Amino acid sequence: MATDTLPKTDKNGKVREKVQLKPGFHLSDWLRLTQQSTIDLSGRNGKPLRHITLEELEHHNTKFDCWTAYNEKVYNITNYLLYHPGGESKLLLGAGKDCTALYNKYHPWVNIETMLGKCLVGTLVSHGNINMAAIVEEPSNSNDSSKDSLIKAKDLLVESFNELDEDDVDTLDQNVNNLDINDNN
Repeated sequence: MATDTLPKTDKNGKVREKVQLKPGFHLSDWLRLTQQSTIDLSGRNGKPLRHITLEELEHHNTKFDCWTAYNEKVYNITNYLLYHPGGESKLLLGAGKDCTALYNKYHPWVNIETMLGKCLVGTLVSHGNINMAAIVEEPSNSNDSSKDSLIKAKDLLVESFNELDEDDVDTLDQNVNNLDINDNN
């Protein structure tokens, strides 16, 4: 048998699994799509990047709502599923999870930022690596959006992290109260 008719194998001799992609869903099509600046592939609808807990990430684990984390960055890969040369099933192995090890096992040479940069939703956080100082610091002005941001940050932290330091919660409460006092003056 001619060697060009043998199935492609990886370095361990395992047959590489590739799927037949539909017309218009090849890698070049995906790259063309990501270069169009008006398309929102992240699902953020113009909202800024945000912190995402592992618990939230775990909820996005289907082919209709698929997020994954790589090097503490969270990507909404729902739109990319049909373009992946290995097929949807391979990407779904990392759905709702941190896929860093899996990705590095199969694609260490691929620049994920080039491929999925437009799909970035935010950063993966846990209680141990949240920058509390940035969240609880005194806001520079006393408008409603600062107050709302502090209230949302406090609510998120209290809800998500039962081990939250009481001093952090007290600082957030004090900052909200200071905004109330400044708003009344």
